[in-house]
Amino acid sequence: MKALTVSLILTAMLSASAGAANWSSEARDTDGQTQFYVNLQDDVPQRCRMITQPQLTIDMDLKEGKASQFEFKAWCNVDSRQGKLVVGASPCINNNKKDIIPLAVEFENAKGLIDANSHSSSATNYHAIDVNFAVSNATALDMGDMNVLKIKPVVNGWEKAGTYKTNMYVSLYPQ
Repeated sequence: MKALTVSLILTAMLSASAGAANWSSEARDTDGQTQFYVNLQDDVPQRCRMITQPQLTIDMDLKEGKASQFEFKAWCNVDSRQGKLVVGASPCINNNKKDIIPLAVEFENAKGLIDANSHSSSATNYHAIDVNFAVSNATALDMGDMNVLKIKPVVNGWEKAGTYKTNMYVSLYPQ
């Protein structure tokens, strides 16, 4: 019984490979040339890219509350030339783990505030900025114009002494 099963499997394998080997095109009588037309296809997923100068650490001006800037270029491979910028952060908190300095963020005409109640660690996963904007979609490695995200600490002169820190995400999505 095993021998019969093995012989049936071998016969099926050999007949399948023989069938595959029979694909051929006919040669032309004039010069003997033969050819196949092969269809090729695949998909390129939607994606975005951002670049910046190495300024991933920004020293904020907490003494006078002046705005800092984060500059970047943006590109997405979409026909709409639109990207979605999402910005958020944890609260800017003192090393005593209690005191917070709010941060006002602005990008183009969109404004947001990151404070003790509205921040990325909150239950609602708050985004200070969630806005569509124009991005480059050039295929010649052109990232387009510089975009500017402004970050301004909201100080009142009564902040407790100490080092205040946070981290911020700046995310770009294709639209």
